[in-house]
Amino acid sequence: MRRVVLLALVLMLAVGVAGCGSPSTNPDTNGTTDGTKKVVEVDPAKAEDLIATDRDLVVIDVSGRWSEGRLVSALDTPLDQLDGIIKGNYLLNASKHYLVYSRDEESSKQGAQTLLDSSFSVVYRLTGGFDAWVAYGGYVEQ
Repeated sequence: MRRVVLLALVLMLAVGVAGCGSPSTNPDTNGTTDGTKKVVEVDPAKAEDLIATDRDLVVIDVSGRWSEGRLVSALDTPLDQLDGIIKGNYLLNASKHYLVYSRDEESSKQGAQTLLDSSFSVVYRLTGGFDAWVAYGGYVEQ
């Protein structure tokens, strides 16, 4: 009987301690901790900063033209395959942060919205897409 009571006390203590932490916030999502999901539009300078500092950032090219040039370390995730990749639970993990871009604004908006409609909460979208990145002087892989 003593073991059961002791085990129950240890379990309650562990649960209590785990719940005492403050919620984490990400300043780039306006500090939302209420479960609000939104796309955060970033310019090339901010995208470069995110790439350099956010260890949980995954860059996704939804253009379908990945082989023609891409942002450094970008995943080739064409828009028409994105939903299947998310549902297939391949490379994308909802706990990561995502920077979506394309060669056109509409595709990147659709890609960001597809991630948002799933379980992803931190989604950045590179405004101006690949062309804006190149004009900015951002590093490109071929």
